[in-house]
Amino acid sequence: MISEEKTEVSKRYFLKYHFPMILYAAAIIAISSMTYLKIPEIRFLAFDKVAHLFEYAIFAFLAVRSFLHISDKISQKTAFLMTSLFIVIFAIFDEYFVQNLSRRNSSIYDLLADVVGAFLVLFIYWIQRKRTVQKDES
Repeated sequence: MISEEKTEVSKRYFLKYHFPMILYAAAIIAISSMTYLKIPEIRFLAFDKVAHLFEYAIFAFLAVRSFLHISDKISQKTAFLMTSLFIVIFAIFDEYFVQNLSRRNSSIYDLLADVVGAFLVLFIYWIQRKRTVQKDES
């Protein structure tokens, strides 16, 4: 009985913290694999770079949430470092995939927009968590 309850809690925990990141990563790869993806012709603020920025901002939020909940023993600093490394490697792979496998155009600026979007969210999330900890300590 206790084992079944623990398994159910583990499933809910996985679905809440880890599955959204996995699903989002799969969606990124699925979209990247589309050979003829039509991007709207919007000439304001390099729309495709803004899209990359937001895409990876969301991904970074989901990833850091997942990494922070891998274990009770993982420190916040370690989770943020792991997330940063994961996001950079994933973004490099994604741009490589777009360029070489889906035959669409890719650029270093796409990769830069991915990383900037991710790091912006990670920075904001880090500051928010530090403020929450400081507030709890006072």
